[in-house]
Amino acid sequence: MRWAVPILCCLLAACRHQAYLLKQQMLIPPPSKPEIKSARKHPSQQTGCDVEFDRFSVAWRGNTARVAVKPQTYYAPPAEQQKQQGTPAVSIAESGPRIYVDSLADLERFREALAAKEDAGCFRHEEGSRLRQAITEKFPFSPQIAVYLRFGPYTQTSFFDLTPEFILRLVSPTGGEPDVSFYAITRAPGEERMRITLLSGAGSALTGPATPAYFRYLYWTSASEHNFRATILGAPDRKTLREATDHFLSDPDCEKRSEGVYCQSIAAGVGMNAGFYLRVKGRDIFVRLGGSIGEALGEAQNGLRGLGRQTLPQNVTVRRMFHGRLIPVKVDGAANSIFSLVPMPGDEITFKSVQ
Repeated sequence: MRWAVPILCCLLAACRHQAYLLKQQMLIPPPSKPEIKSARKHPSQQTGCDVEFDRFSVAWRGNTARVAVKPQTYYAPPAEQQKQQGTPAVSIAESGPRIYVDSLADLERFREALAAKEDAGCFRHEEGSRLRQAITEKFPFSPQIAVYLRFGPYTQTSFFDLTPEFILRLVSPTGGEPDVSFYAITRAPGEERMRITLLSGAGSALTGPATPAYFRYLYWTSASEHNFRATILGAPDRKTLREATDHFLSDPDCEKRSEGVYCQSIAAGVGMNAGFYLRVKGRDIFVRLGGSIGEALGEAQNGLRGLGRQTLPQNVTVRRMFHGRLIPVKVDGAANSIFSLVPMPGDEITFKSVQ
């Protein structure tokens, strides 16, 4: 018995000192068992719920999900800088790391397989969301790949589902100061479908349907590859939403929507982003999906970037969810690498103010 208290203290100390490690653009979580306990409750289908792929698998033992993730290379090695032919003074460099399309396709097939099991009654919609989040917390991923796993590879598919983590920001010109409106995605009481609720602002650019629905955020090109239009689709069930998505992406016209489908394309002069709030020194700051910690720290209080070069703070600490609690993200390398970290819902940031 005399060893009980010291052992307990050691265990508690280890728990307190757990941290993610950001190393060479990989976010490595603390070691943990590849099991997600109580991952579902009272499924209508108990058997035939396993998902098996070469690189991802989920095997159910009762309500515990045992997950396996094999290492995979998502990013191509950086190409050597090349001189543009005929103009020796001009060089061409990659604007960012290149992602293997096949690797993202594998990831999306795994997500689709999970969605099929969800539709079959193996687990509920919200349990599927928590399952994907738990996988990103248990295995090392590039931060952007973790976002793709949790919310979908939207840069390839041109859409993602709107779930209760998300906030919509719409910036509408008014002749003077633009109207900045924020909307929350909330789950309707007692069911899995969502509502779009105005949080602040005039809210003139988007009117959500009165009845709850499953929603998707789509962005598509019109006049050119740099001219994006954002559209919100809604449907009473996920099957109808998938069919409406395929139809819209082949013919992006809300007037041609099917009966029962909500479709609103945002006016070309209105800026719309989907993202979520980060907690920065005790206040909520909006950051777009796929943004960065540096972007969030350079934003003004209404979620808009100020003009001119932003001075980023010093001694930034980011804390991220791990098994239901916040733990710090430590950096192996240059301290300013933390600014490139892609945020996740629930992140908290503190820093030393610049004098």
